[in-house]
Amino acid sequence: MGLVTKVAQQSSQDPVERGLTMNDLFISYAHIDDLPISEDQKGWITEFQRILENRLAQLMGEKPKIWRDQKLSGSDIFDEQIVEQFKNTKLMVSILSPRYIKSEWCNKEITEFYKNAEETGGVAVAGKSRVLKVVKTPYDPDEVQPELQRVFGSVLGFNFYDFDNNSGKVVEYNEAFGKEARQNYFSRIYDLAYEICEILKKSEIGDTAESAIATPKEGAKTVYLATVTADRNEERENIVRDLRERGHMVLPDCQLPFNAAEIELKVGQFMDRADVAIHLLGSSYGMIPEAGDKSVIETQIRLSAVETAKRGIERLVWLPNELQATEEKQTDFVERLRVDPATYQKTDFVEGTFEIFKGLVIDHFIEKKSRVDNPVQDASGDGARVVYLMAPPDDEEKIEAIEDYLFEHGLEVVIPVFSGTEAEVSEAHMENLRICDSVLIYFGSATRQWVNMKLNNMIKASGQGRTQPIREKVILIAPPESRHKERYRSHLAEIIQIPDDSLGPLDSFITKVKSKD
Repeated sequence: MGLVTKVAQQSSQDPVERGLTMNDLFISYAHIDDLPISEDQKGWITEFQRILENRLAQLMGEKPKIWRDQKLSGSDIFDEQIVEQFKNTKLMVSILSPRYIKSEWCNKEITEFYKNAEETGGVAVAGKSRVLKVVKTPYDPDEVQPELQRVFGSVLGFNFYDFDNNSGKVVEYNEAFGKEARQNYFSRIYDLAYEICEILKKSEIGDTAESAIATPKEGAKTVYLATVTADRNEERENIVRDLRERGHMVLPDCQLPFNAAEIELKVGQFMDRADVAIHLLGSSYGMIPEAGDKSVIETQIRLSAVETAKRGIERLVWLPNELQATEEKQTDFVERLRVDPATYQKTDFVEGTFEIFKGLVIDHFIEKKSRVDNPVQDASGDGARVVYLMAPPDDEEKIEAIEDYLFEHGLEVVIPVFSGTEAEVSEAHMENLRICDSVLIYFGSATRQWVNMKLNNMIKASGQGRTQPIREKVILIAPPESRHKERYRSHLAEIIQIPDDSLGPLDSFITKVKSKD
């Protein structure tokens, strides 16, 4: 690439000399955003460029040539010298802020670059836009001028801020806002550097056709990682980063359209290329596009289900524990999702912590064979059957006699983890559901709601990595007696009563579990 190690300053270079070299990228920004917050700090833009330049050098093996105007301001004349620079620049990174979108100068920069890109090989490289947006500070989208809306309509964005969960205030990624904000800053700038590096590599081999489609490396997968609502951005970016580091291709690699019909078409095209689809659900229903009646989130779920039915692509769907839906539409959508049989077809549907879901995602891509594909039985079919004996913590001691009784009759018994972190308890519960042959739910001190929740867990077990159905499903109704227990009925499991200390009623269950049929 023959790259040099300096920032090209338009004011100090001869136009002929500038025409001999090609800038890798131009950073467009509002000068007010580079003012340091405190006297001992560098400006945000200056530090951003330094770290981005170093990270790109590490990824590319040589330093990139970055052009950033450090002199001109709104009082200078926007002349042809800048336009000439655009002709010799591969990519533009626009750092958006309230000031940026109001600046006539910044608007001219982005529109002129876009115009020149259209005239010099197109605005895309292998399907990726030559314009990337970094949102430093949130702004009012209604204040964005029409020219910028056209340019940024399908541009991949990198937000360098979060919202504080307690106060709702914006926390920008800056070391002045604490250690966590600084860590998030480095994670995000590394994501941006990776994206820039991929585009520059493709531009080097002359692949500048808008219609070009990138292909994954040998042995890697193409993953459709669905777009998400704002409260799931951090988790999505976490997964994007991990998948890319492992060499997998992540779609969508551009912003989705705003029209419902165009979204259907675009997502469908991405799904055609995907080997796996991953969805992360949040507390809100999400944006409903123009001329549509379903959110982008629901549309993506539906289209991936269609693709699963059509050609069997695998899906992973995450619903956080105790999700507090903020809209009635989201509550309705989640409930419909839970009861829809299509939700569980070749799908790992996980209700738990993000750590558990992330672990499942990693397992999916590093294991050639799922753990549950390994038979519990030995080759002869004579190995011990595994029963998952579920009970709440208050009944831990009460189920000991049942555990012993089942073991004495030749069954392996697994029980819940009753102590530890929420993640550890949930992970153990999921693992037990994956490996067991049959399930026995102890209905003693538990509430009816708890029992129903465990029944729902069994229904979802096929979406948690199981390849075989659970053989026997029993609810064991034990003391203390109550009216709601006497009236308890279910079509999903057999009901067995043990009104006293006798465990004889379990014998029929044991016989069925041990049967080879």
